[in-house]
Amino acid sequence: GKTTILRAIAGLETLDGGSIEIDGVTVSGPQIHMPPEQRRVAVVFQNHALWPQMTVADNVRFPLLVAQKRNPEIDRRVQDALANVDLLPLADRYPDQLSGGQKQRVALARAMVGNPRVILFDEPLASLDVELRRDMQRLIARARSPKTSIVYVTHNQEEALALADRVAVLSEGKIHQLDTPLVLSQEPTTRMVASFVGARNILQARVLRSDRPGTVELALGGYTFTARCGSVPTRASAWVSIQPGAFTVAGAEPGLAMQVDYVFFQGDAYLVEGRCASGDGTLLTVRLPLADKPDVGGTCQLRVVDAWVLPEGA
Repeated sequence: GKTTILRAIAGLETLDGGSIEIDGVTVSGPQIHMPPEQRRVAVVFQNHALWPQMTVADNVRFPLLVAQKRNPEIDRRVQDALANVDLLPLADRYPDQLSGGQKQRVALARAMVGNPRVILFDEPLASLDVELRRDMQRLIARARSPKTSIVYVTHNQEEALALADRVAVLSEGKIHQLDTPLVLSQEPTTRMVASFVGARNILQARVLRSDRPGTVELALGGYTFTARCGSVPTRASAWVSIQPGAFTVAGAEPGLAMQVDYVFFQGDAYLVEGRCASGDGTLLTVRLPLADKPDVGGTCQLRVVDAWVLPEGA
């Protein structure tokens, strides 16, 4: 439903139910359909959608010509838009003379030049490498303003959490959770959402007791730990979400015994994969400091420093 949502906001789809408001004005609804050209909505596509026969400046200028802006105003706004994406020196080049990242900057400048009320991004960074994605994230963040809302569709959870004020997690046409990035990361409401925000460890633990509001004591194998919860589980077991970075090495203390299968160097840490040495052999993914590198084939004692109990029925 991601693309359908964007098309509906842009005015390219009519609604069977519900309504869409932009800046307090209903643009779609029962017997209401404002034409796309009247909505002041811009779109940035994954494939750039630049006109190959036009220069960079002409591609950016085109929406203003369609809107019949005055010529002196057009030139100034085109220059400002290109300056905002650091492309002013390339104004006279054609799309086939640009890199993929430069083409996406042109598409962003074209979207921004008309001062739209909403900019829609349809997986705009999917075809770019890591460093170019970082650059574009900075430019997209710069495009945000109190006068311009952004709706950004992506499969990349890092992009979603880095750029958004609120994130809607969609799966099979349904919104599973709509929250701030912080709440999504720390308090997911379903296993699907927990997986999306990077909690590779979604484990079933035994419920022991609850001594304080908002917390519950759980057990994995012979290891017990405290987890945060919205409501105390009523069943004998509960699903718990633990981020890879929410573990430390227990040292001499009793801990969760992990049989180490793989160790991957990550630059500033090690990503360790293995399974619980006791119990049902539950798979674990753990991020540990460089000083705590475990041996493949050995056993590592871990301590859980933060965990979240998913709501029952999640």
